[in-house]
Amino acid sequence: MAENVDSTHNPLTIFDLTLDDLEKAMKDPSINLKSLISKNTTFIKKIEHIREFPKVIDSRGKILRPPKKKAREGELVGEPISPGTVRGKVKILRTPDEKPILPGDILVARATDPGWPPLFINAAGIILEVGGIGALVAREYGKPCVSGIEDAVSILKDGQMVELDGLNGTIKLL
Repeated sequence: MAENVDSTHNPLTIFDLTLDDLEKAMKDPSINLKSLISKNTTFIKKIEHIREFPKVIDSRGKILRPPKKKAREGELVGEPISPGTVRGKVKILRTPDEKPILPGDILVARATDPGWPPLFINAAGIILEVGGIGALVAREYGKPCVSGIEDAVSILKDGQMVELDGLNGTIKLL
C-alpha cells in the first residue's frame, strides 16, 4: 500500500482519505492513494483562498451581512468580539514591552501576536484595529473586546476615559 505513495509526500495526507478508502487499500495494494487524495481534496483546494466565510448566504448565493452600525457623536464603532461593558483609562501600546498595563486599563493596540496575552490579565478591556490572536485571547479570558476600529492608536490618547461595550462593538469617549 505505501509503495504507491511518494515518500516525500506529507504523511498528514492520510487524513485526506476516508476509512472506506483505507480499508480498500489494505485489501488491494494496487489502489492509487494519490488519486484518492486528489479526489477527496478537490473541494478544499477550491476554497482554500477564502479568508473568512460569510455568516449567511441566501438561496441565490447572495451574501447577507448586517448593516454597519453608525457611530454617534463621541463614539467609535467596530466589530463586537467579546461581550461586556467596562470603563477605564486608555493605554496605547505599539509593542508589548512598551509600558505596563495596570488593573483597569483599556488596552489599545493596532494588532497583537502571541507575546501579548500576559498583558490581557490586568486589562479591563481590549480595543484592536485588527482582530487576530488578540481577539481570540480576549474572548478566552472573558475580557470585553472590540476590533476593527480604524486608527484607534491615533484617535485615542493615553489616559483618556472610555466606555467599551464589547457586545455592541462601541466605544464611548468620556
